[in-house]
Amino acid sequence: MAAGLPLRIVPFSIHHAGRAYTDGVDLSPAEFYALQAGPPPLPTTSAPQPGGFLDAFRAAHESADHVVCVTVSASLSSAHDAARAAVNQAHDELPGLTVHLIDTRTAGAAVGLVALEAARLAAAGASADRVLAAVERRVADVCFFGYLETLHYLWKGGRIPRAALWMGNLLRVKPLLELSAGRIGMIGRPRSRARAIDRMTALVRQRLNGAPCRLAVVHGAAPEQGELLAEHLERELRPVELIRGEFTPVIGAHTGPGLVACAAHPVEG
Repeated sequence: MAAGLPLRIVPFSIHHAGRAYTDGVDLSPAEFYALQAGPPPLPTTSAPQPGGFLDAFRAAHESADHVVCVTVSASLSSAHDAARAAVNQAHDELPGLTVHLIDTRTAGAAVGLVALEAARLAAAGASADRVLAAVERRVADVCFFGYLETLHYLWKGGRIPRAALWMGNLLRVKPLLELSAGRIGMIGRPRSRARAIDRMTALVRQRLNGAPCRLAVVHGAAPEQGELLAEHLERELRPVELIRGEFTPVIGAHTGPGLVACAAHPVEG
């Protein structure tokens, strides 16, 4: 979707068995989940370095005097700090360029929706001030919900205690998560995918408060479940645009396969 838009993606890296992969470039989701399901060690991830952001700023400066740089939540990743370092370098190296750095306080498809709206506005000739105002609106009103098929990978990564894994497996719950204000929290424990989808739809509807919306539905190696969620949301909410896709392996490294989620924001009439 970035093709043809004034939008550059600074990728994360994935590391496995002594090899480094560039997310979205030389490792597909299918290849990643095959690595994750294989013998130890589990794949790990790392954020972009300042040089990656600086390269993107240089490329953008060939055709623009302003850059709006939107990052994953600073509380979830060091990418924002790397971008800030690159902004400081750009101030000295690219004196004709102004970089506006925005912490979206979200991740995944929610960041994608913010970036996509900004890029579309810029492509249509909007001023930097107008693009910034749109980004600030989206950061304030975008929502992001998802459910997990298993807690195993969160446990393996040290993000939950073994007791939580045991209880989750015993009760066979589908942990329902919300990413809000830069934090991930569990907001429900439905016992089935159908209940998880119903609950997510109700939450999105509540957030939108009747406004038309743009939606993105993403999955981690769970295409059938992702399509079920997309069909349910489309039927219930009638979005002006519905984007379907897969979770980047960088997120899958922490959650494992089976994560299904949606991001949404209202669309002004």
